[in-house]
Amino acid sequence: MVAGAQAGVIRPLSIETLAGAPVVVAARVEGIAPGGARHCLASLRVLRADPPFPGTHIYLDHYCHGPVYRMANGHPAYANLERGRTYVFPLAPRGNGWKLLAEEGWGLVVPVIEAGPGGEPPASKREFIFREIMNTLLHGTYRDLFRFGGYMQFRLAREMNDEIMTGLVTALPAGNARWLDISTAWMAASPGGAPSDAAPALAARTLQEVPAERRKEGILRNMLRYSALHPRASEMNLLPEFKDDPMLLELLPGYLEQRQKGAVTIACGLAGDGQLALAAATFDAALTVLRDRRADGSDVDSACRLLIRRGSDAQFEQYLAIMRGAGVHDRSRYAQMWQPAWEDKSPRILRILAVILEDPGRDSPWSDVRTCDFGGALLERYTGQKFGYKEWDRMPLAERDAAVARARAWMRGRG
Repeated sequence: MVAGAQAGVIRPLSIETLAGAPVVVAARVEGIAPGGARHCLASLRVLRADPPFPGTHIYLDHYCHGPVYRMANGHPAYANLERGRTYVFPLAPRGNGWKLLAEEGWGLVVPVIEAGPGGEPPASKREFIFREIMNTLLHGTYRDLFRFGGYMQFRLAREMNDEIMTGLVTALPAGNARWLDISTAWMAASPGGAPSDAAPALAARTLQEVPAERRKEGILRNMLRYSALHPRASEMNLLPEFKDDPMLLELLPGYLEQRQKGAVTIACGLAGDGQLALAAATFDAALTVLRDRRADGSDVDSACRLLIRRGSDAQFEQYLAIMRGAGVHDRSRYAQMWQPAWEDKSPRILRILAVILEDPGRDSPWSDVRTCDFGGALLERYTGQKFGYKEWDRMPLAERDAAVARARAWMRGRG
């Protein structure tokens, strides 16, 4: 049963619910190993606990990524633990071991930092959790702030925001540089979120503690500085408000030259929105990204869409050449480069479909669906022509062969 689920909606566990666990521990994830279908076994090093915990290690059997991967609101419905990260775990006994208080839902664990808060021991488990949160906000890295913003993303502002603001105002003087980092990390964690949601509401409140004359420049600089951490959110927070800002146009080329992840996403967003002052550098960077096997997925996606929609004929020919080469040497990049064919309506999509329609390769050992099958089905969808596809991913091979043959004949007839 999904925690807090009603009519398919997953609601986050409240702090009060987490604090109702028999034991709450702050623990670092030392390792994660498969533990069976839908299960993983995490090795946890206990750092702090309430009540005091006997021993320093726990093996936690929990739901995780697997053949049945539950998603909720675009996020995992499981704890989604990361090796090397520290969390507050609400635990309940299970046999001779421990389990999470709730095993499915949102907000099952709280991302915190390894270094502990100072001061007197907490008076309750709720205070234990809240102290860990404040410690993270006051002493964590920018990445820690961003991760915590993700935890707050689907929470309602009324639950903890007032307490958090009271704690921050007590600890940080107005104008302290920490306010800006907290604000932009939470803006990036929930771009476009509703004002009633905790992360955007807190971002707005903490931004008020940044001097008015420093806010705009501060947002711009942080969205560039940390674009590798949140590339798409940086783009969303900079466009369209900063599209013509001289500082953005001055600083962005340096990030492109350094090949910082996320910079191409921002630059492609600018060019796609009609700001062409950096067009030459942007198109060059987009082609460079497509040749780089280590490039960030967001940058690759943005580069593909920009080159297809706005690239010159010569640049698009380079795109096709890179895609054909990737079909031989880097099938993952190859798949990324033809993915726009699923929804893009550019006339150039036909050229991309012509390539994959001739490709009999299979990219999954669990399926006999070939790349040319995708090509034929996408061509039918793009053109409205009928090649005989019906539940194409379940059609027998002979029927798919016939449909692909008709699609290829139609394409070759178009030259």
